[in-house]
Parts: sequence; C-alpha cells; structure tokens
Amino acid sequence: MTQAVAGRRSRDGHTGRSAAARRRRYTAELAGVLPPSEPFEAWLAAGGDLAPDFARLPARTGLWSPVEGVTGAAGWPARRAVLRARWRRWLTGAPPPALRRTPARGDRVRTAGGVEVRELVVGGGWSVRARLLLPVPAAGVRRDVPVYLLQSSHGTWAEAALARGWGACLVSAADGDDDTEAVERAFPSAAAGRLAWRAWALSRVLDALQDQPGVDARRVLVGGHSRNGKTALLAAAFDDRFAGVVSSSSGVLGAIPARLCTDRHFGEGVELLTRHYPGWYSPRLRWFAGREHRLPTDAHELLALAAPRPVLVSVAVEDPVERVPAARAAVDAARDAFALLGRSDALELVLRPGGHRADESAVAAQLDWAQSVLGGPPRRPGRPPVPPSPVPWPADRVRPGPQPVRGARLRAAVRAALGPAGRAAGGPAGEGVRTPDGVAVTLLRPPDGGSGRGLVLWLGPPCAATGWRAGYEQAEPLPAVLAAAGWAVACHDPVGSGSRHGEQPGPGSSPLARMTADAAAVAAVAAAATGHGRAWVAAYGTGALVALHLAALGDVPVAGAVLAAPSCGEPLLRARPGYTLADLLAATADRPAVVLDPAWDPEAPAGAVAAACRAAGVPRVPLADWHRLSGTTRSAMRDWLDEHGPRTTPAAAAAAAPAPRPGPAR
Repeated sequence: MTQAVAGRRSRDGHTGRSAAARRRRYTAELAGVLPPSEPFEAWLAAGGDLAPDFARLPARTGLWSPVEGVTGAAGWPARRAVLRARWRRWLTGAPPPALRRTPARGDRVRTAGGVEVRELVVGGGWSVRARLLLPVPAAGVRRDVPVYLLQSSHGTWAEAALARGWGACLVSAADGDDDTEAVERAFPSAAAGRLAWRAWALSRVLDALQDQPGVDARRVLVGGHSRNGKTALLAAAFDDRFAGVVSSSSGVLGAIPARLCTDRHFGEGVELLTRHYPGWYSPRLRWFAGREHRLPTDAHELLALAAPRPVLVSVAVEDPVERVPAARAAVDAARDAFALLGRSDALELVLRPGGHRADESAVAAQLDWAQSVLGGPPRRPGRPPVPPSPVPWPADRVRPGPQPVRGARLRAAVRAALGPAGRAAGGPAGEGVRTPDGVAVTLLRPPDGGSGRGLVLWLGPPCAATGWRAGYEQAEPLPAVLAAAGWAVACHDPVGSGSRHGEQPGPGSSPLARMTADAAAVAAVAAAATGHGRAWVAAYGTGALVALHLAALGDVPVAGAVLAAPSCGEPLLRARPGYTLADLLAATADRPAVVLDPAWDPEAPAGAVAAACRAAGVPRVPLADWHRLSGTTRSAMRDWLDEHGPRTTPAAAAAAAPAPRPGPAR
C-alpha cells in the first residue's frame, strides 16, 4: 500500500486573509510565472474562475487510500459518487448525463474477408459514427462474441481482436476523426473537456451495442493508448457496464498520478499538459501547475472507480510520458478499492520494454490478458516479494535542529541513514568512460572539444524513462547549456532510471546511498578524464540532496555547488536521518555555494529552506516560481558558475601567467 502523506501547512497557508483575497493573490502569483496559453487566457477573459483557495485544499505529496473512511463493500456506492464528483468538479467538467434512450441506425452492412462490417450512426439531434466489426460465424451457427470498444485510430488493435475471434467497434471520437466536437454544440449547457466528451461518446455507442445481434453486451472491453487510454479509463470510471478496461501508456491523469509525475520529477506535469493540450480537461486544471499536491483527486482514484472490474495498466519503462514508480504507487493505492470489493487480483500492472509506442506484441499481451479475464478463468499472477520500502526525506528535517550535527558526527549519521552503498550493477562492457562498478559516464565537452574551463558534475532528479536527460524539457538541457559555456560536464543515469531502470540498491542499502556513491565515482573518473582536480556541482531536486550528502561525507573534493530546490519527498533513505538540511548545507560553507529556493515547494515547509541556509551560513536566492528547473533557473545556475568558477582553461591560465623572474646571481 502506498504511504499516505498527511497534509501540512506550506506557503499556501495564509489563514489571516479572506478566501477571496487569497484566491486573488494566488491568481496574480500564477499569472506572473505561467507560460502563455491563449486558450486559458481566453477562458479567463470570458469569466473563468480565479485560482482555487489552495489554503483550504489538503496538501498531499503522496497518495492516499481511495476508500478512506469506508468500512465495507456496502459503503462503496456512496464513496464512488464522491470520487466521481471530484473528477467532474476539478478535472473533466460534466458532459450530459446518460440518456434514457439512445437512438441508433445501421447505415449499411457488408461482408469482407470473413468479417461483417456494420456502419452505425448513434444519436438523435446529434450523431457519433461507429464501425462494428464481427467475425462471420459458420453457416447455421449463431453466437454472441465479446467486443473490444476502441477509438477509430486503433484499427490495428481491432484487427488483432478479430484474429482472436472477438468483435471490435471503432468509434469516431479520436484526433482527426472526432464527432464529439459537433456533439458538444448540441448540448450548450454542458461544460466538459474533450476527453470527457469522448468518453461520453463511447458510452453512447455502448448503449447501441446492447441491441446489436452477435454482440455479447456483458463482455464489452474498452481500451486505448496514450490520450485514448485516458479516455478509456474515464469511460469505465463513469459507466459500470464496461466489463473491463485497458490503459496503455495513458500518462498523467490517466493511470499516472499528477502529483507523482511533475516538473520536479522531470515528468509531464500539469503545466505542460494543459499548455500542450488545453482542451483535454477543464481549464481550471491549469491553476494546479506547480501545486499538483493540492489536487483534491488523482489518477489512483480514477483507477479505483473501475473496481471491481478487470483493469490492465500497461506502462513502457522508457516512456518519458510516464514514471514506473508513479504507476506502481497508483496501482498499489487503487487496489484498496478492489480489495474492498473482493477482487484485489482484478487490477494488474504490466511493464513493457521500449518507449511510448505500443507495438504488436504489446497489443497481443493485452488480448491475452483480456481473454483470461473475460473469456476464460481469471488469472492470478504471482506477486513478487516486496523489499522493505525506503524512507522518504522527512519534511521536518529541513529546518535546523535543536543541536547542530557537524564533522565526524555528521558523517556517522549520514552513513547510518544511507546504509552501505554496495556495488552498482553497471551495464554491459563498452566504449567510453565508466566507473569501476561499470556505470556509464557521459562527458559533454565545450565547443572546442577540449577539457574546458572546469569540470561540472550534473546531478538531477532520476527520470525513470530517460535517466539524466529530462524527460520533458521546457528549455535547453542544463548540461548542454554549461558545455556551450565552456565547461566539461559529467552526467550519468542514477540507479533505477534510464539505462539502469531495472537496477535496485542492494540489501540493507538505499537509493540515496547508491546515488551518492555513484556520484563520487563519476566525479573521480571524470576528473581523471579531463585533468581537473576538483569538480563543481550543479544539482536540482533529488540531485541537490545527493550533492549535499557527497559534500558531508567528504570523499570527493568539491570546488563549489549551485543547488536548486534541495528537497525531495521520494523514498530515498534506509532510516530516518539524525541530521537536517541545515547540517548538510554547513558542510559546504567553506567553499562557494548557493541555494536557489522556489517560492512554493510542496516538499518543504514554508520558510524551512531559508532557515536552513541562515543556520548554515550559505547564501540563498529566492525564486518567484514553483519547484521546477525552468529556463530562468538554468540561466541563473549557469551565471553563478560563470561568476564563481574559473574563467579560462587551466592551460590558458598557465600560458597567461607572467614568467618567473630570474633569481639574484650567486
């Protein structure tokens, strides 16, 4: 079960103001940092809502049980109604309610290649087209078959279903073939995002399938990939008649919780989602950019709404749209609802290799699963043993403690919290720079291809799909910016991410122990490869905590450090730390260092980072932004290194030095 993180006061907690004043302040705050979005600005100009009163919304950086407060299965219908209302209010808007009767007509029927094709038009005063494909039975045989209900862009999936003896139904509710845009105009009083309209259309086609001969209406599976996967989950969540659902790479607010795949995770994030695809959800979702932890609901509750029906969540390990840890957390949390209803085995997470695309083997695996749960005895896959969960960095360990922890005491406390590093699994032998454990090191060189003015060790949050490269970029990657500015930059994939996505820390260890040991080894081999004696550190989020533990242990000479948002709520430690962020920062006070502190950070209590910097004597630069690595923050990190680091290469500095004067004659 995913750990539920209790709400806590943050910079959003201003109880001395009225709710209206707080909402106006939040609106002005966000207007100053949100990138332009013409649809959002048009919605505001037309009378759109102010930002929510975030101080009144629970602050949860982790997930909670979707059945909290429910004591038995009899309480599920009422709880389900609450969850549906949350999604309608905050995320999707509300399309029209289900119709008492949905008219449908068959435009034409034809047979080709052993498949009967029925062209359906569903609706009255509005219309949605659907193509029903059924295998032609043998002469004299009548049988009803299960049907895979899909959006029209999934033609190859329909072919795969037909090859299994299933039927398929392709609905014109997809990009490039979307009847719901016209349907929306027929219901002017309904306000909903495009994905909710498409899910509504799938339900209206399901209405029509109830009366179609040859269709087993009790076994209609709904599925989809990417945005269509989001739509399929919405359809199943709001219509109990679907027999099951397949969600393939459905991303943030599909099967992936928004609060676990944010900018600070190098994930899609609400800001990018609502700017790139402004019509998918209610416009008010954009107000939660950088404040995803204040969303009153999330993807795990969407998964729970399908309970107790079978649900398959398919995630690609190298897909930058998703995070495997976030998918696991969502499935674990949603399983509480399935367990409440006696079907904890009905929710299944499958990891597939590769990136975002779902190839033929992925579709075949979906249908294998579907046949097992709808066309045969249900599978009960064995669940692997779960190792003890690492401990998140505690929010109360940011502010200074009652007594400073320094020197040898700090090093001992750090080792106790991290555990032994063990050995990295590394990767296959190959060319290029590697640590003694085999961790591959990427060295970005300056434009002249030399060793650069100095060496920078880049430490960022582990992006599960892409490693040290941010999965979703809003600006040029910081390592590339620094290389262009004349630095040699050492980068590597942290444990559990990128090329090392399947690697876990050894027994008794922790992710932060492995990350810190890897960072030390990378710094050492990069220094040897470039000829620089000490490394400068540029770090963000989780990477900033790695950098501070590296400095506290003192195993690697660090010339200086620029640390953006040194906070993280991820499970990182073996044990609760006996030291604070202030103690770690004090280990950098004897060299150039600075902390860039965002104005609102869900991982740190209000004012805590500022207090830690004051206690440690480390300069702090406040950022009028949320916890993200924006283009402005990257520029600030580059400028700080330019100011405090070497301005020329060591060879150029030696060449420019005056020649020593000859000594006096003896």
